[in-house]
Amino acid sequence: MVSATHTGLILSVWLATGCASPLPTGTPEAGVREEPMTFQNGDVTLAGTLVLPTGSGRHPAVVLFHGSGPEPRNLEMARWFAAQGLAALTYDKRGVGDSTGDFRKVPFMDLHLDGLAGLAVLEHRGDIDASHIGVWGQSQGGWLGPLAASRSRDVSFVIAVSGPAVSPGEQMVFYYANQLRAEGVPEPTVQEMTALRRRVWNAASTGKDLERARTELDEARRKVSDANVRAQLDDLVPALRRPASLWIAQEMNYDPLIALRQLKAPSLFIFGEDDQVVPAAESVDLIRRTLTETHLTDFTIKTFPGAGHTMQVREPDGSSHPAPGYYAAMRDWLLARVPKVRS
Repeated sequence: MVSATHTGLILSVWLATGCASPLPTGTPEAGVREEPMTFQNGDVTLAGTLVLPTGSGRHPAVVLFHGSGPEPRNLEMARWFAAQGLAALTYDKRGVGDSTGDFRKVPFMDLHLDGLAGLAVLEHRGDIDASHIGVWGQSQGGWLGPLAASRSRDVSFVIAVSGPAVSPGEQMVFYYANQLRAEGVPEPTVQEMTALRRRVWNAASTGKDLERARTELDEARRKVSDANVRAQLDDLVPALRRPASLWIAQEMNYDPLIALRQLKAPSLFIFGEDDQVVPAAESVDLIRRTLTETHLTDFTIKTFPGAGHTMQVREPDGSSHPAPGYYAAMRDWLLARVPKVRS
């Protein structure tokens, strides 16, 4: 989730870890039907697949939101939902696969409108229960799902996985610091770099003290000897260029608490305790405090020990597997709130 352009939970982390949790092994349930589907959001055409469960009548449904980076449709997750009794709409992110447009040219927050456009199409289908259509999103999608629900009362439930409750800027500060720690950089240096990054990004986003930030950054680059620290300092240089990038101007300071304060739908928030990309403990505290203050009566927060950003637990031999209980937690939560979900 970091490259030459920042998009919150940015691209290099997406390439390194993926933003979709690997699913349990197995094939889709017999009888599950997959139907190609296209829909519009303005002049953008989104191409995807609607995965329908077995059985007749109207099905509850879920729209899947992407993580960061060039993500295609997530058929594996959609099939898992269909096996639980929900129709699941998954689509190629704009500019990816068969979808038109370019996700890099809009603030990532705008992408919630693509998911809501898909939800609107589902509402008019005879085989979908329009009163029970929810959203699921992981990583960057953990910002977008709650945002979509805050903007539309048609969203009947929210599942957000590894979705930060801090701004994209603070999430990336957390990620960069952990990256340095993993590379063996001493903690005092990590703290100095963290403070410098905040000062540089603040100057870039406000337009204040730009020259002071440039001078401080140049001085730090002259003094540094560690190659890992130098790489991060070099990455900061473009932030101070004018005009400001999309990341600096619009994305970095997005406040997810604004959407959380508007939530009315039942919501499930899931985190991995060992997430090195998102500050899980801080996010849990912020979500609990915010939703308690707004008196949302139906929200659940689950943290899985040993799990990382993609809800995988890594073993000493390097192998990994889904966090025990992760999929069961989603199924059981849905079972208590959505009709026709299968136990």
